[in-house]
Parts: sequence; structure tokens; C-alpha cells
Amino acid sequence: MGILGTPLGWIMKWIYDFLFHFNIAGAYGWALVLFILLTKLLTYPLSVKQQKSTARMAAFQPKLKQLEKQYGKDKNRYQQEMMKLYEEEGINPMNGCLPMVVTFLLLFGIIDVIYNPLKHLLQVPADLIQEATQILGRATSTAQLEIISAIQNGSTAYDGLFDGSIMEQIQNFDMNFLGFNMGEIPNQVWGLLVIIPIVSFLTQIVSTLVSMKVQEKNGQKMQGGMKWFMLAMPLMSLWIAFTLPAGVGFYWIVSNLLMILQTLLLAKLYPPEKVAAMSSKSIEKTRAKMRKKREQMEIYQKRMEEKGMSPVKAAASAAQHMDRGNEHQKEKELAKSRLAEARRKMAEKYGDDYKED
Repeated sequence: MGILGTPLGWIMKWIYDFLFHFNIAGAYGWALVLFILLTKLLTYPLSVKQQKSTARMAAFQPKLKQLEKQYGKDKNRYQQEMMKLYEEEGINPMNGCLPMVVTFLLLFGIIDVIYNPLKHLLQVPADLIQEATQILGRATSTAQLEIISAIQNGSTAYDGLFDGSIMEQIQNFDMNFLGFNMGEIPNQVWGLLVIIPIVSFLTQIVSTLVSMKVQEKNGQKMQGGMKWFMLAMPLMSLWIAFTLPAGVGFYWIVSNLLMILQTLLLAKLYPPEKVAAMSSKSIEKTRAKMRKKREQMEIYQKRMEEKGMSPVKAAASAAQHMDRGNEHQKEKELAKSRLAEARRKMAEKYGDDYKED
């Protein structure tokens, strides 16, 4: 998580320092909110791509059902025909996975940032953090949070280690927001802090149900196993939010609320009918390319068979021939691009006008 936490820590520190500079109350909590908003904006194009892919898959379902009806008993043939259909329609079933992967990576990174504020937000040198941990007497995941708490509660054990400026930063570092300490762990302190994991659980439930409802409306009803997995996720998040600092649960709450809004917005902006209309031209272009490629492969394969090559070897040779042709085309396009760039630079050098061919 340290690798992921470092770049996210820079972003969080920049936001936190900006808010702290202007004496914004609850700077740490607002920094988390702004961090989540920023990451949502940066990943929005991925979410749009996912929604378009989901909408296209919904419009694609009748063709898949027809294939299943036609080849359902022959699983291998069904898989082959399905992949061929995906390719012809220009659909990548894995497109919907990327936003989920990014979400998990961001979560792991922000957990590291929340657990290690001395490193990420206050940027205390690593050797001093190590010595402070030795003074604390335990190298646990909450060590940095415990060190900050000890100093703010009047401990003098670290006076000879940190200089005045670092001690001042630690004394002024405040993780409280809306009456909750984002550095405390709910199952260790209980009290009102349990509200954080409970609200996190409830918002996760709502987000999951909204997502499932939108998918069903688009004609993509979740199958049993996947449906139960999606419903089990909020329970997992409830347990995790109880055992990690409250800042993680708060991160989930804000993320879930934004996810609900984003899901409803994208479903309205990119319904299956609209996406199908938008992508019809590109689909037809993809189909034309695939038809041309298949025709060329069939012609080449027939020539190889006429020369005495077996059908299997002829098919493999045709595939290799097409791959070489694609590489040659890419090389031609690259050479053309370089030539155009060289002409443009020459025109600029001598003050001439340059027009692309």
C-alpha cells in the first residue's frame, strides 16, 4: 500500500496544506472530501466508458441469447461464436472492470495515507519516524496515529527527537471533523464513532441497489452468484470500517454518495438506445474491417491449400500473413507521420505555409 499511498499522499498534503493555510475548520475532513471529488473527476472518463460498455452490452443481449439457443449444447462452439460476435460488434467485456480496479487501488492508497499522517501529510523524515516508533515500543499499523495522540496529550518522550517546527506541526495537526476523530478506530473506542461504519454500510447498500436497479432497467439482470456477491460487499465494508480508522469509513460514505449520483446521471445520459445509435457507425466500420480481414485470410488460405499445404497449416499461415500486414501498415503510417512532421518543421524554419496532403 505504501507505493499507492505516496502519490495519493502528495495530493492529500497539497489539499490539506491549502485548507490549513486559510484556517479552515476541519481541514483534514474537508481535504478528504475534496480528494474524493478530485479522484471522481479524474476517473469520470473511465466511468463513462464503463456505462457505454454496459449500455451496449444491454442492447447486445438478444444476440447472445440467440447464440445460446443455437449453440447452447456445444459449449466450445458457443464460446467461439460469442467471441467472434464481440469482435464484430467492437465490444470488450472487460471494459467494465477497470473502474472497479481503480476504485480498489485508490482505497488501498488512502488507507495508507490515513494510517501514516506523519509520513504523508506532515512529511516527517523516515529515520525520525522510525526512532519515534522505537520510543513508542510497538511497530503497529497505528503507530504514527498513536505517536501524534501521545504528543498532543502532553507526552515528553519525543521532545529530544523532533525539533520545534515538527513538534508544532504535530501539535496543530487535527483529524477531527464533524465531531469525529478520523484517526480513531470504531471498535476500539465505540461511542458515537460507530455511526461512521453504520452509515458507510447503509450508503453502500443503497449504492449497490441503485446499480443493480439500473442494470435491470437496461435488461442486464444479475445472475445468482454475482447478485449475492454484490449484496455481500456492504457487509464486508461494515466489518472493515469497524476495524480501520474512521477516516476510511468516512471516505466510503462520501464515495458511495457520489457513486449513487454518478450512476443515476450516467444512466440518464447514456441509456442503451442512445449508445446504440451513437455507436452504430463505429460498429459498422468495425464489421467492414473484420469482413475485409476474413476475406483476405480466406483468399490467402486458399492459395496455400492450392500449393499443397494442409488446411490447418494454411489457416495458421494466413493468420501470420495478416499479422505481418498489420505491422507493415503501422510502419507506413508512422513513416508518413514523421515525414509530415519534418515538412512542417522545414516550413516553419523558412517561413513557408505548410498544408498536409
